[in-house]
Amino acid sequence: MSAIVTNAKNRIAYTVVRSLGGKGIPVYTADFVPLSMSFASRFSKGHFIYPSPFRDRAGFIASIVQNVRRLKADVLIPVFEETFLLSKYKDEVTRHVRMAVPDYDQVLTTHNKDRWMPLAESLGVPVPRTFAAAELRKAGPKAAALTYPVLVKPYQGGGAWGIREAATERELESILSGDTYFGRPWERFSVQEKINGTVHCVAMLFSRGELKAHVVYRQLRDLPFTGGQATLRVSVDDPVAVGHLRRLLERLAWHGICQADFIVDEATGTPYLIDINPRLWGSLVQGIASGVDFPYLLYTLARDGDTRRVDGFSKGVVTRWVWGDLRTFPEALKSAGDRMGFLREYFRLFGGKIAFDDLSLRDPLPFFTFGLDFLAKMVGQKTLHPRSHDSLEGVWE
Repeated sequence: MSAIVTNAKNRIAYTVVRSLGGKGIPVYTADFVPLSMSFASRFSKGHFIYPSPFRDRAGFIASIVQNVRRLKADVLIPVFEETFLLSKYKDEVTRHVRMAVPDYDQVLTTHNKDRWMPLAESLGVPVPRTFAAAELRKAGPKAAALTYPVLVKPYQGGGAWGIREAATERELESILSGDTYFGRPWERFSVQEKINGTVHCVAMLFSRGELKAHVVYRQLRDLPFTGGQATLRVSVDDPVAVGHLRRLLERLAWHGICQADFIVDEATGTPYLIDINPRLWGSLVQGIASGVDFPYLLYTLARDGDTRRVDGFSKGVVTRWVWGDLRTFPEALKSAGDRMGFLREYFRLFGGKIAFDDLSLRDPLPFFTFGLDFLAKMVGQKTLHPRSHDSLEGVWE
């Protein structure tokens, strides 16, 4: 039974395509960007271009349905924020194709920090002290008796977009003094006390409220270097964080995939929940390398209505996002205490048993296609740090 995979331009979709295509499943890839890396994969049977789901929602949904019919596809696997739109129109889309995504209200609950934080606290899941930025602008930072440093963060959004650190009350007052923040209203943002520690990520697959599989990994290096998307990680054990996320998703009777970030307090060892992604995530290859093939489990969940249970995963498995790690290389080298030791470790990570998000010697063209697309964005935007392709920057209602 064939599958369509959306958002073919990114490494998450490429991970899905490699997983399913490597098992002989016919896979079609789709995106609104012509130079999408998964289009070039040997595992992509064909591809099509749809309208941007962020600029033309109706056109996107119509294109998906039209191409499902044309290709006689059986399963649709949405990858990034288009997952939210397909969830919103799930009743219409699933008349034509099978898809395993949460209900839209569940998506909004887990994507909005001001909705999931009260739920988490009611279930005994630790979260950092957080305040509405708009309210602090009115009352002043003193009213909250904050412990510094603090982070100004969006209620919706991922990666490191919109996050700034204030080390003192005066710095926070300066940030809050603007009429808007990143050109957007203050109602979209919060102020959160910063927890110092390492990031542990927990990913889970549920079938109608029942946990089927999970994996935990620690972020070792990020892009941006100061914190964001993991470029290097290792699978670890963290039963406390697993229990926290499981309890929350069971309360929501979750169906489909979900991933969450925890900060493990370096002083107390307590994992604090800081972000939830109700979709596939950047480090998806970590699960596969650790023995949990989330793309195939998600495919079978959509195809059959349920999937097998996977108990446990391998610990100590290292994976890497090559393009992202190359971009963070200058800062990583500059901050290294032992630069020669860092260089040995950095280049050693190109060999051995390490799995890559975006590079496969059996399927090399997608890696270079991504590079060409990035170069085209650099030239078009006239900057070494080009913006991502068209997106809605995390805003869903």
